Amino acid sequence: MNKGFDGWENMDWDIEIDTLEFDLMAIKSHNKSNPDVGKRWTEWPKDMIGLMLLPLGYQPSKWDKESPLTEKEESDLKQKWIDFAQFVYENESISLKENTFTIDGKYGSKFSFDASMEFSIWLPPNTLERYGPSLRAIRNGARRKSNLGVHMEYLEASQATWKIDTGTTDDGLGFCDFPPHVKGLELKQYEGWSTFVYPSKTRFPENLTDLIDLLIADYQIWEILHEQEVKRRKANDEWNKKWPNGRPDDWMYL
Repeated sequence: MNKGFDGWENMDWDIEIDTLEFDLMAIKSHNKSNPDVGKRWTEWPKDMIGLMLLPLGYQPSKWDKESPLTEKEESDLKQKWIDFAQFVYENESISLKENTFTIDGKYGSKFSFDASMEFSIWLPPNTLERYGPSLRAIRNGARRKSNLGVHMEYLEASQATWKIDTGTTDDGLGFCDFPPHVKGLELKQYEGWSTFVYPSKTRFPENLTDLIDLLIADYQIWEILHEQEVKRRKANDEWNKKWPNGRPDDWMYL
């Protein structure tokens, strides 16, 4: 360790604290110009209590009796976040502002989404602050079905989980065209509201990497959305045949 190197001296202090951008920039500042770091970044930022939310994505409560991670799990998770930070800052197709990612696809698409460290999920861009309180309430077991307004807020927040923005303008009826560079699709349009991309890995930084790789490639993502649209339309047809006038009375349980 080079005792003369202090990564915090390279930090951009204009970045908003308590955002993913801040934590990833802190990782970058401790690695990019560090003479003790090789091709692969490996250095975790020096501890400044309460300044960073990673690796957990939140500050553990002082009332917690034990850490949610073992020492090895925490070390492994830190390296995954370091790898993700390097991936972000070495890729010109990726930009990050606070918690909002914008991704330039290979064929000209422009995707965006918010990443929540606290919940380890992604959401539509610029919605994290809006949905955060409802997501916390849901996590803590709140239902509030007796209050229609609050219940609808919880439902909306839940339905926003794992959704991205494809940067495509709809036709005025809520449908967007699939891009012409994707061949062999049965349908020509998809519902603009239904743009879910689900994770497959255990740790959030790995899922973020997979998602961004998918968006940069700008091809399979459209096949995924097409498959979802086919299933959505089939489910809607079955629903309408079974309940042509709408399913009564129990909408709050759907």
